[in-house]
Amino acid sequence: MKTGSKWQKTGYLWITVTGIAAVLVTGFMLLDTNTETQAGQGSGSTTQSLSAQAKTTYKPGDTLNLKADMPLYTQVIGNKVPVDLMGIQYYTSSNEKIKVQAVRGEWIQFQDYNRGELWIPAWYASKESRSLKTVTPQTFTLRPGSKLYLAPGSTTSWTPGPTLTDQAMIVAATKDWYGVSIAPRVWNKESTTYRPSLLWIKAQAVEQQAIVADGWFQQDASQSALAVRHLTDIMLSKKTTSKQVKQWLGEPDWKENSANLNDTGYAMSIGQTWRYERADAQFLVTFNKNGKLARTRWNIPQNDQNNVVSDWSFSRSDEYEFTTKITGKSLPITLPWKPIWTNQGDINYTFLQAATDDVLLMKGDDGGFSGGYYEGSFYALDRHSGRKLWEINGGFGRQQVEVDAGRQYVTMYTDYDPDKKEYVDRIRHLQLKSGDVVWEYAPKQKFRLNGIIAAKNVVVVDSPVVEGSSNSWLTVLDSKNGKTLWKRKLTAGYELLNKSAEDPYVMYWEKNKLIAADPRSGRTVWSIAAAKSTIDHLDRNPYFDGITRDNPFAAAQPERWMLLDDQWVLVDLNTGKKLAKFPARIGQQFEVLNDGMVLIREHKNGEMYGDYADFTTTLYDAKSGTKRWTLNDKIERGLVEDNQIYVIKNGYPAALAYDTGQTRWSAQNTISSLRYPTNQGSYLVIEDQLLLPMGEDLLVMDKNDGTLIGRVHDVVMGNPEHRDRDAKNGTINRFGDEVYIGSSNGKFSMYKASDLNIDISR
Repeated sequence: MKTGSKWQKTGYLWITVTGIAAVLVTGFMLLDTNTETQAGQGSGSTTQSLSAQAKTTYKPGDTLNLKADMPLYTQVIGNKVPVDLMGIQYYTSSNEKIKVQAVRGEWIQFQDYNRGELWIPAWYASKESRSLKTVTPQTFTLRPGSKLYLAPGSTTSWTPGPTLTDQAMIVAATKDWYGVSIAPRVWNKESTTYRPSLLWIKAQAVEQQAIVADGWFQQDASQSALAVRHLTDIMLSKKTTSKQVKQWLGEPDWKENSANLNDTGYAMSIGQTWRYERADAQFLVTFNKNGKLARTRWNIPQNDQNNVVSDWSFSRSDEYEFTTKITGKSLPITLPWKPIWTNQGDINYTFLQAATDDVLLMKGDDGGFSGGYYEGSFYALDRHSGRKLWEINGGFGRQQVEVDAGRQYVTMYTDYDPDKKEYVDRIRHLQLKSGDVVWEYAPKQKFRLNGIIAAKNVVVVDSPVVEGSSNSWLTVLDSKNGKTLWKRKLTAGYELLNKSAEDPYVMYWEKNKLIAADPRSGRTVWSIAAAKSTIDHLDRNPYFDGITRDNPFAAAQPERWMLLDDQWVLVDLNTGKKLAKFPARIGQQFEVLNDGMVLIREHKNGEMYGDYADFTTTLYDAKSGTKRWTLNDKIERGLVEDNQIYVIKNGYPAALAYDTGQTRWSAQNTISSLRYPTNQGSYLVIEDQLLLPMGEDLLVMDKNDGTLIGRVHDVVMGNPEHRDRDAKNGTINRFGDEVYIGSSNGKFSMYKASDLNIDISR
């Protein structure tokens, strides 16, 4: 053993090479490709014939067996290609068989149905390759004049350069050769993830080797994030256990409940995610219930080596659960904030619908769409403990729930029975606290209902006159006992306009007139003449998150924006008086802010979708008919506080001056962009902290300057596509010191707002 200052290096134990060592190490080297011609050993050289190992006698049509974890190439590689830019996406799988399509020198070509046309050095199919063994990663230094080879005995070679900037490790051995893994210069580009290349050196060329202590990702570890990324890429697989990860990477900084590991349609499976966090990178490792590795993800800040669209996730081509996410320039650290209670549900998304002093009415949704939706439910939780009181699962059928004005009862409509596995229309009136059925309405017809709405003390059943008809019968039921109060036939083109049981009248549009009917008698109380609009209602856009943000703890407003003719009209629901209006246009969306002002977004070309540059946004005082400001930006999800409005501006969190629209701060350079965000929830303010669900995290920012403080521990958010209105209203809410937070892994929790300030200040 050589000792002394010449051989000392932090974190390493240097040894001489006397054979194939199986020791754990890490290190770096840079390969100089400018000296290849001088060496006379490039792939284009004619001065040297193929060695015995490099020669191939394979021919098209041959079936060959390949060892696992060998690199596959999309083209023949010569020594003009830098070793860290080989563009490798795939490695061979276990027991992989190929059929030779072509032979070119020491290369063989084959076709794969999923991966396309691929090439591999013929040596990997030879008898000599059977002696290849993987070894624990090792760093090394080379003797002067040494070379790297495409495969043992290959004529294609590279000469290492003197600058030690690229990552390289010995990972394999066969007879008198070592296999060297070299990390790609760029791991991710556009939508592609690249893998390390594998070259070979002669064993006698190795001068030094080093052992690296376990604990690669500890805060005081000597390895860079890139070195650890290289190690995890070649060492971790679906066979890795939590015990091995703990040995290699060390204790995680945080342990959390994972996202649902199963697809929709299967029982929920929640594992555990370990988070390793440093300023320059974060590594997330998720294990299933059996302690086996299920997923990994690198969170990498955007830089020159990862110059891609931020907030995109990149999967390894051979393993979709091994991902990399390129974020903004700042990575959110995890913040401790312990819930008072947590309810673990059995369906992915949990949305708060309504609340009383003692009960929370919840909606569960698996988040699936386009054929992937399998189940949803409504259930009640004890507000004080989080204990589930009752639940009705409607499977993949339609489900509606209407809470009565006193919030003591709910009326639920379902059209599918998951136990009987058949479509059955049912309308049940339940006690909110117990779930006991007070009455049930069974429609006489055999065909599907259109649904239900509610008004003060009544439930309205909407059913086609005959199957497939556009005409409808409204059957108005007394909400106390389910008895029919009155019926009315409506003609094709009608629209029902009620939003909650707090509406004073049954409201519908028919034959160019908006009617407000007395709930008990059906008598017309007031009406408004209005032709049918030529513009589609915003509610028909599944990505629109609603005109208002509904508060589950508060009563509904006694006024509502309605689309009448081609005008948006603010109608007093009690009197029918028009309080405000503005023109409706194609490509227009708008939202009512918490102070009653209106944000109007319009596409410059009248389209519904487009890039952010295609939109303008106006802050409009509808009651006075004045515009406060207009910006050439897409502004969404506004929350007004004092003289500031917190928004999503062109995909980024931002704060605007309320009187001018001037940007006070923007997180564009710190937090990753949501290029086309689905609504994951609304802003919530706690003292100087601004909370916002974004991606998988519940982010916490400084509301004064937009500084990213971190993410809340053990909260898994998601992208509930086509559930934008539920997400806007039910994902995160505050009532006094109580904060209620939903998730995408079945959890719903109650926190104390005051505890967040205490934890962050520590």
